[in-house]
Amino acid sequence: MNELKELARHVLEVARAEGADDVVTEAINSSIAQVRFSNNQIDCINSWNEKHVALFVAVGRRIMSTDLRALDSKDSLARELVALAKKAPPSKIYGGIAKGKFKYRPGKIDKRIVGLSDPSKYVLDAIEGAESAGANNIGGTFYVRHGRNAIASSGGAFGSDESASVDLSVRAFVQPEASGHAVCCAAKLSDLDARGIGEKAGEMGVRAKNPVQGEEGKMDIIMEPLFLGSVTQSTSHMMSAMSVEIGASMYAKKIGKRVASNEVTFVDDPTITSTSRRSYDHEGVPTRRNVLIKDGVFKTYLHNTSTAKRFKTKTTASAGPLIPTANAMAAQPLPFHPVLTPGDWKLDEIIADTKRGLYFNNTWYTRFQNYSTGEFSTIPRDAILRIENGEVVGSVKNIRVSDNLMNLWKSVDALSKAAEEVYWWDEASPPSTLPIARATGMNITRSS
Repeated sequence: MNELKELARHVLEVARAEGADDVVTEAINSSIAQVRFSNNQIDCINSWNEKHVALFVAVGRRIMSTDLRALDSKDSLARELVALAKKAPPSKIYGGIAKGKFKYRPGKIDKRIVGLSDPSKYVLDAIEGAESAGANNIGGTFYVRHGRNAIASSGGAFGSDESASVDLSVRAFVQPEASGHAVCCAAKLSDLDARGIGEKAGEMGVRAKNPVQGEEGKMDIIMEPLFLGSVTQSTSHMMSAMSVEIGASMYAKKIGKRVASNEVTFVDDPTITSTSRRSYDHEGVPTRRNVLIKDGVFKTYLHNTSTAKRFKTKTTASAGPLIPTANAMAAQPLPFHPVLTPGDWKLDEIIADTKRGLYFNNTWYTRFQNYSTGEFSTIPRDAILRIENGEVVGSVKNIRVSDNLMNLWKSVDALSKAAEEVYWWDEASPPSTLPIARATGMNITRSS
């Protein structure tokens, strides 16, 4: 780890010597192993090992960032980035980086994950579990991740962190239109029940057999954590101050206002044990638990140093990655690990209490007609179960939830006691810890 810290500090010093006023560097060393499976058998095993440095520089208000991959040329590339920053137009939104003396709480990793030599065993267990439940076509992915990183900034940040996790995704078919999906995300190998995840996916597939065209109209919906993970992705990103500024959030001017039912307390907590735990944000500010919605009332946006200055508040330690993406600017405030506080219901009680509704296993294609008002639709996939008078009476297909996202949160009237961490593809991302939730009177339309 000391090697990464020295690498981060070295690149920082090179950029500073070249004339940068503000500098943040992150030296990253990651390894990922993937086992992919389909048609009930393993069809691909991959691994990636990467070492690189994310570098952000500012000359006055002129900013630039890059990802240094050719580390043999890191000094010249860092100097070149500073030279480019000097020629860039001043940023109208840059407000500096965090400054201070920071102390970090490094996380503990499960060394059994780091030393895992045969990840295929867990995939075979998952396939066997799904087959035993009645599935006949099973596919998915299993990832083993280990990451080490170090950060250094001209604002005083200097530290290191380490993470290790596994995530298993199993999709099990019983018929071409009858499938179930289950995931397990764990920072401890002992929390991975691969066979149990396979069984869960297979059981949902069996319950989804012989689906009929779903009805349109108002219905109560019961959402598994995987479905809710997609909804949470959209919700938590709208809590970024940057989303509010660009008009892509339904939470503009909502601080102190009711935005959900009394049942809903929503936080972003990267400090708990999870697959996305981290000790500091990408400016080097120690992470913390941020309460975003308390008993249905909106409390705060997610901030980095720049947005905090514009909103006349303090950073929430939510600065995102230094390297811009198609959907985010450098260090844009982002959620790390959303958590919806569980309730006191058992799943059986929620179903028994539902007169006319639908039970959703998963969803995708969550899209917005209007981000600022929250008008959206999402297409449930995998098991969609129909509930009448407190009992599951069959399965349906080809439906869409077409409603308003804030209305969904205001309509939540039941949350399960149990919660689980979910992460899947780009739909349920970032990883989040969620219970099962019921929202009443949601609008259902046909999807085709």
